Amino acid sequence: MREPANVLHCGGSSPAVAWSTINAGEAIPGVVTTLTWSVFGERTERGLRGAFADLGVLTEAQVARPARPDDRVWDIFYGRAAANLETFRSLADRMPGTSGDAMESQLFGTVRPGVSSRPRYQRYPVVAAKAPMAMWGVAGRLERAAEHIAPWWRNTVAAAPGMTADQARGSLDAAMRKFAGVMRPHIVASMLCQGVYEQVRAAAERANRPGLEIAVLTGYGEMAETAFVGDLWDVSRGRLELVEFLARHGYHGPNEGELAARVWRLDPTPLEKLLGHYAAMAESAGPRALETARAAEREAAEQELLAASPRGARTPAGIVLKVARRFFPLRGIGKGAFLQCVDAARASALRLGVLHTEAGALSAPEEVFHLTVEELAAPQLPAGVGDLVASRRELHERYRAIELPEFWLGSPEPVTTPPAAVEGPVVVTGIPVTPGVARGVARVVRDPEVDEGPAPGEVLVCRTTDPSWAAVLIVSAALVIDIGGPISHGAIVARELGIPCVIGTRDGTARIADGDLIEVDGSAGTVTVLQAGDAVRDGGSA
Repeated sequence: MREPANVLHCGGSSPAVAWSTINAGEAIPGVVTTLTWSVFGERTERGLRGAFADLGVLTEAQVARPARPDDRVWDIFYGRAAANLETFRSLADRMPGTSGDAMESQLFGTVRPGVSSRPRYQRYPVVAAKAPMAMWGVAGRLERAAEHIAPWWRNTVAAAPGMTADQARGSLDAAMRKFAGVMRPHIVASMLCQGVYEQVRAAAERANRPGLEIAVLTGYGEMAETAFVGDLWDVSRGRLELVEFLARHGYHGPNEGELAARVWRLDPTPLEKLLGHYAAMAESAGPRALETARAAEREAAEQELLAASPRGARTPAGIVLKVARRFFPLRGIGKGAFLQCVDAARASALRLGVLHTEAGALSAPEEVFHLTVEELAAPQLPAGVGDLVASRRELHERYRAIELPEFWLGSPEPVTTPPAAVEGPVVVTGIPVTPGVARGVARVVRDPEVDEGPAPGEVLVCRTTDPSWAAVLIVSAALVIDIGGPISHGAIVARELGIPCVIGTRDGTARIADGDLIEVDGSAGTVTVLQAGDAVRDGGSA
């Protein structure tokens, strides 16, 4: 039997290797449960490495998860997923059209001082041969997977309450196979989006229109990240029943990447207040109206880019824009499909939890979240499972009480002291990803399962986002995110909805207090505290 620390804590890393919780936290934020990491850990590693093999950067023999943490793409430290920056940079430096600097900037929001790209040209011929095949094949792979997984997910969660133990274990196994199968093409699409973003950014620079890529890479119509917002809008208008909405989108919800989370099909309560907000809004403020406006803005930005480009660069720029229109919507398709696999695993695991509780092996069904997939898949739970669950639960709670730095070398030192107070006006800086200026009262959300979401006109300030957050963005005046880059899901959704957004602030949730009156400049990448929350609540003015 594995010790708990081996489940939620990496065995250590060389002092020369840099790690970061940024971006990895977008997939599974915060301290995860044992079951969640046993689903995501090795399967996502293989998906990441498999994607780079499809692109020609790695060989197929290099897809297996390396034994040494230093050689992995990601791992877990104190219960938190972290990305290996050295591995990511090394892989990007082997690809034409991007670089280690571009990868770190777009996926992690910054390039650390003292590091620079080191292009490695040995794999360029292989990438040149394999990447086009991967690029033109990935859309079909993801679309076919999504068409298959969606009805399978609906059938699985509907049948789960009546499953036998063997059926639940079989369903859990199917969920793991489908998760692994969709993760690889999903990451191929994500990596291609990163490369396309870099090419569009470079085209805007050549056209002497820096920053125009923000307007170009939006307005693609009803994307997977925003499709359910349109359906929820229809529920608020009485055009769709809530039960049908949950049958389509019930796998979404607060912290949906965590298997222990209460997604909407288990608890639709978070939707009730949102539906009230939606009902009070004008039809012209609805998601479909916003998407139409964004599409027109994108088309105008594309024409501006082409017209301003040097004559010899117009044809290549046109090709890149066409590729962007095809590939940017794919990220949401892949993420939706693997989240449905996660929810099917959640339903199967909970059913096993009920059966094991009825048999007296567990004290409550939710204890399954402190077991691994392999332990649940076995005909019998491990001997001494009660003590094992208790020790892992205690470890999980202990990890929740500490913080990790955003970047570190080797093994991290937990952060035990709060950041020092900053004298003078508070101005938080980040990456501008949606232009526009908005003022509003800050609603700081650190844990979406506990903290109340924004009221209409408030500014959502959060650590990271998952797709379910799109539902609250439509009522928000602006969005401020600590973690992520210009192609993170939060940035994509904010652009689609036309909401001023600054991402990659690092410490926005620490420096901005709930109730502060703030101004978000999504063009400059700044967030200014205009008035402290106490003064706002007391009726003061800016």
